[in-house]
Amino acid sequence: MNVVAIVCDTFRADIIGPGKKLSFVRTPNLDQLAGESVVFDRAYGDAQATVQMRLAFFTGHRTFPYHQNPGNRGLMAQKLGWHRIPDERITLSEILFEQGYVTGLVCDVHHLFKPNMNFHRGFMHWHFVRGQEADPVHCGPLDAVDLRPHVPDGEVDLLRHAGLRQYLVGVQDRRTELNYMTPQVFANAIRFLEDNYRRPPFFLWIESFAPHEYWDPPRYFADQYFREPGVRDYIMPTFANNGTPAEIERTKALYYGYVTFVDKWIGVLLNKLDEMRLLDDTLVLFLSDHGTELMDNGVFSKNRHGPRNYNQRINWIMRLPGKAHAGTRVEPYVMSHDVPATILDVLGIDSPEPMQGRSAMPLVHNPAADLHGDTIIAAWVERANVRDREWSYVIDTIRPDAEPLLFHTATDPAESRNVASDHPQIVHDRRHRLEEFLGGTLPYTYKHQPDFRNLMNLQRHLEIRRRLGLPL
Repeated sequence: MNVVAIVCDTFRADIIGPGKKLSFVRTPNLDQLAGESVVFDRAYGDAQATVQMRLAFFTGHRTFPYHQNPGNRGLMAQKLGWHRIPDERITLSEILFEQGYVTGLVCDVHHLFKPNMNFHRGFMHWHFVRGQEADPVHCGPLDAVDLRPHVPDGEVDLLRHAGLRQYLVGVQDRRTELNYMTPQVFANAIRFLEDNYRRPPFFLWIESFAPHEYWDPPRYFADQYFREPGVRDYIMPTFANNGTPAEIERTKALYYGYVTFVDKWIGVLLNKLDEMRLLDDTLVLFLSDHGTELMDNGVFSKNRHGPRNYNQRINWIMRLPGKAHAGTRVEPYVMSHDVPATILDVLGIDSPEPMQGRSAMPLVHNPAADLHGDTIIAAWVERANVRDREWSYVIDTIRPDAEPLLFHTATDPAESRNVASDHPQIVHDRRHRLEEFLGGTLPYTYKHQPDFRNLMNLQRHLEIRRRLGLPL
């Protein structure tokens, strides 16, 4: 059996299918895929953001509570759990390679290819589509781009917005939709299929950074949702936090349009699988790593509010060959590190080494089955979350003076009202559960300690040049 896994960065879990908060966002191809698949309604990341999630997806082990410390000198971002795959961890791609699979990775998530990273380990073929976010595919000329269409008045500051300028320099040669990175990712994935379909089985892992910031789809996708003459495109959405109502709606439209753009190209890939008569022999997964805040609690942001439901819940849609179990909705909790064990279970392959994650297939066959019980513990970098069907407890685990957050999700699904002071016993209980999980009291010191040396990004370069009196 072949495997094709599609992972999208920053793709909210309340979009695909009817009856969701953002179901109005057009995703016809993913809607169809979901209708032919098993859908896990309570899938959560064990640790977020981007790199922490790939550690779990690739190895089947939890990232939180950051028990590994392999070093990450020169990496950006410097966050807990943001590091390479430890050498002692076997990866899903390595396991499948040893089973005779042709293994391929097509990816535009530049974080996975930074210095010291090794996420392409185990892949016979890997293709890196460059240019997303602050990927330094080009480092000049800096005067080739204009920040003014994308920042508020008076905000044209080369140092302050070096990341945005880096991105615009990288994409300055785009002319048509096909020049965007998302089509390039899926076109190269199709090339892998065309090259290897005659020697199955194959394992193809596709990483789409879109719809992560910068929210920069071809503008006709955003125009489907909101367009008003003269309103700027804040492709870095936090610029719209103090914007006008029209600027806020346009910024939302950029995200919605980016989602629809990604869905279009996922559809191109799925149609190719169908055209090549591969779907009856292929396990297809759609996954995401986290969501983002679209003014749910008054801002555009991910990191400001951390492990809220719109951030922490992920997509996990799994189309089995022949549409087996199509329409099954799985209610119990599943987590990111369960993905590799589930894939191996479907393929009938045993992992040569134990994984912390567990196969979710028993939940598909038996609605009464469970993997994680009534409570899960996860994290967004340093902020931990203890979540059950009624409550969500959040605490900064490294700040001695951290104030707890408690949300009664049964009546406040948006997690907007902190009721910690009204329920001290619930707070005490959830803190106790977290400390038991950590094996120590708060504030907690993790084994992984981010290394802040040797950041070779444009902002540091400009700061150094300014300090040395060199021209910017």
